[in-house]
Amino acid sequence: MTSNGSWLASVNPACKLIAHLCVMFMLMAVSDPVITLCLWLLAVVTGIVLGGWRIGYLLKRLLPYTLFFVLIFWMLAAFGKGEHVIWQWAWFRVTEESLNNGLTIGLRMLGFVTYGLLFTSTTDLTALMMSLIHQLHLSPKWAYGMLAGFRFIPLFQSELQQMKSAHKIRGYKQKNSWKAFTRYALPLFTQGIRKSERIAVAMEARGFTGTRDRTYYLAPVMEGKDWVYAAGLLVVAGGIIWLLKFM
Repeated sequence: MTSNGSWLASVNPACKLIAHLCVMFMLMAVSDPVITLCLWLLAVVTGIVLGGWRIGYLLKRLLPYTLFFVLIFWMLAAFGKGEHVIWQWAWFRVTEESLNNGLTIGLRMLGFVTYGLLFTSTTDLTALMMSLIHQLHLSPKWAYGMLAGFRFIPLFQSELQQMKSAHKIRGYKQKNSWKAFTRYALPLFTQGIRKSERIAVAMEARGFTGTRDRTYYLAPVMEGKDWVYAAGLLVVAGGIIWLLKFM
């Protein structure tokens, strides 16, 4: 997670996280494909206008998920139940109910991915953890632990690649994926424990006790634009649901 320097990247991460989770709950609550489509388009427009997204970036990130969601839609639409049959052939039976259900589920999953991408592409990981400590009162032990855990991911990827290269030089050929997983997982797990112990000792040696009574290099605060973004997003999303459902 790295910030892309857009206006949305300057919004408080905790405030942005809560706003996006609220819209995701709205997505789960609605069962109309038109409303779900509009909420997804809201995320796309927000990303383009405020998040610094470009069309090429959006297509590159969402195209793999879109193909998966099209498959989900077809599975739900072609084999669903319902009384109003639209098209039927062999074992395929598309009804009005199954079509709406497939569109709603597919667009809902696409909406989750888009709101998640909108958050991760505009949020710095360190700023997120500091914001969770200061705005949501998360314990520093959990925050710094998660921060260290996220930092391990690229290290594990690098070490896994080194182990694969070393085994390849020694003539090891991967025939069974499960045996290969166990062959690589144990050394990675062992090295992860060793590194976590070294980090814990280093943090304790520098005075880290996990208490809140300490100084912070970065201390995010809530500003007016944070409230404006969260309130604007929720009002627009709620307005879309109200207009399309009750008007």
